[in-house]
Amino acid sequence: MRVLLGVALLMLAAGIFLSCQTSGSSAPRQGIVSVPDLGFSYTPPAGMIEKTSPANMQSRSHAASYSSRATQLLLDMSSGDMDTAPDWHHVWVFMLPRAQYSSLSDPAAEGKINTALAGPRASPVGQPQSAVLAGRSFLVSEFEQKEPPLIKHAKIFTTICKTQLVSFVLVSNSSQQVSAMEQSLKTLDFSSH
Repeated sequence: MRVLLGVALLMLAAGIFLSCQTSGSSAPRQGIVSVPDLGFSYTPPAGMIEKTSPANMQSRSHAASYSSRATQLLLDMSSGDMDTAPDWHHVWVFMLPRAQYSSLSDPAAEGKINTALAGPRASPVGQPQSAVLAGRSFLVSEFEQKEPPLIKHAKIFTTICKTQLVSFVLVSNSSQQVSAMEQSLKTLDFSSH
């Protein structure tokens, strides 16, 4: 009996050790990003590496009360490659208080934040378009930035969520990769809003 108990304890200890080793691996974690204060969740594209700081992750829980004049980063995920790699791609989610553009209509405010997030060296591709995702209206803007021999492609989706402008920024050195990342926006859920 004592031998069986000893074997059982040894196996339990080995199991705990192995589970700790597995959970501590550096493999990319995949999960739902929830911003309960703004009432939405999102599942980023598979295989990306979380780079969001703990402070920015924590800001998700009190996002509706954010009132600074600067954009607040809610999510930062990358393919992990250097941004000069052909397959490099990145997803950011930002918010900015809607009150910062109180003199503008909703579409004008969304367009303004899209242009600001694209940066001064980016060139717009066509006119911004309206899109409906998960029952919400978004303004969608496309941009390119030439960094020879590469061209960075960006698609920015912005909506108003409670008190905030919320922007999903998809960037890659490949327009096909941007289109592939765009599919992740189908996971948006505003049902808790």
